[in-house]
Amino acid sequence: MTLSKKEKRIAKLDGRTVKSFRAIHAYKFYFFHPKVFPSIIRFAWCVLKDFFALQFNQKFSFKKIPVINVDHPLDSKIPFNPAKIKTYLDFINFWIRPFALLTDRIGVHRTAPLLKKWVDLIHQEYYEASRMYRYRLSTTERPKYHRGLFSVIHSLDPHLCCVPSLHIAILALFYAYMKNIFKDETFTEKERFLWTTETYNYAIEIAESVLYVKQHSVNCIPAALYMVTRLYPDMFTPTDATNFINDMFLSATDIDFKDASAIREHISFSYECFLLEGCITNDWRDPVKKWINSYSFANSEQK
Repeated sequence: MTLSKKEKRIAKLDGRTVKSFRAIHAYKFYFFHPKVFPSIIRFAWCVLKDFFALQFNQKFSFKKIPVINVDHPLDSKIPFNPAKIKTYLDFINFWIRPFALLTDRIGVHRTAPLLKKWVDLIHQEYYEASRMYRYRLSTTERPKYHRGLFSVIHSLDPHLCCVPSLHIAILALFYAYMKNIFKDETFTEKERFLWTTETYNYAIEIAESVLYVKQHSVNCIPAALYMVTRLYPDMFTPTDATNFINDMFLSATDIDFKDASAIREHISFSYECFLLEGCITNDWRDPVKKWINSYSFANSEQK
């Protein structure tokens, strides 16, 4: 019996994981693709202007935006683990590799508009986060550890854009985006389960690494998940956010069980506060502004 083109692709990819695909293949097919390239350029400009330039302008005193330290006592319950840095830095490949998978599974013609839409979404996330950063920059204490990749990160990242965490926001939104893609009847039930589950589990693993390498505080996570909920309510719901929080550090062996529970409870409570307070305003930033101002005041009072 002769297999159809779709059946051949299903058979070829049977059992393959997302991680088994190389991100370089997605770059090869789409970096200069006419449907994707304009969005990539707009996104790259936004990252340079609204993330890196914003921080370096502050660092070199070209701008003077108040900077709030958002550390929380629960951060000390999460051990600094330099070995997690590779997972942390795999954040970009995390959302590029699946498009290499999609290319093999459904072809360039169908994958290109899906990638364009994602780049436009991530562009919007950076822009919206920058609106908060321009109101108040935020930072945390990082360990004085300048070995290997940490020396590169600490020199290229002034570490002033912590609330909301773009790392967390992008992880959450990308999982939701891919889950919607895999719902299409083009994909088999086996593919849908395998690839959605892997994407979600790796998103959780990278989210945990953000805290292990001390690039963020537990206070940076709820604002990020709240931002995604408000901006993309049809894709990422409060239930999705709650599940994301509750699945963090479930298998951690280096964090005390009670501490891990306290971390999840703190993130969950903060997220719910943002969500409830945000119901009475059109601007998602308002409850985050209120929180960061009160947090700054409380810290100054303690000093």
